[in-house]
Amino acid sequence: MSYPSSFPMERALLGFLMEGPAHGYALHQRADEALGRVWYMGMSNVYGTLKDLEESGHVEAVLDESSYPPRKVYTITAVGRDGFLAWVREPVAAVRDIRVEFLAKLYFFDRLELEGAPSFLRAQRALCQDRLEELERRAAETTDDRFDRVVSDFRRWRIRSTVEWLREWETRWH
Repeated sequence: MSYPSSFPMERALLGFLMEGPAHGYALHQRADEALGRVWYMGMSNVYGTLKDLEESGHVEAVLDESSYPPRKVYTITAVGRDGFLAWVREPVAAVRDIRVEFLAKLYFFDRLELEGAPSFLRAQRALCQDRLEELERRAAETTDDRFDRVVSDFRRWRIRSTVEWLREWETRWH
């Protein structure tokens, strides 16, 4: 199963299931309350994603007939747990994914009290710093196109501020 880096719905649902079994509506509510500030997860997308996760062996479902209407209750499997933990500890590759995927990962570090958040922040900062240095080298190659310079400047400033923000949170995270 492939996971789009900019919209980690599959991984986020696995993260919520790390806290214990839940049905689709409860997962949607948790996601909305916890990560709604970062991105929106539609109800129909949650159910479709849970179906995919079940088919791929990342979750198991049992029908709870004691509720009305009967609901599927999902539990994370060992495969799902291992996949989630590998994902959450890996820095995001693209700076544009900081706003959604990185923040979702940081949320789960905090919520699940996972070890290694400062190392994760440090690794993400190093990746961003490498990208900034690459853009700095390219910027040194002068161009006469003013718009190219504006875009290059914008990208470097954005990454520079992200690097500083990450540095700050490395020291503040406990």
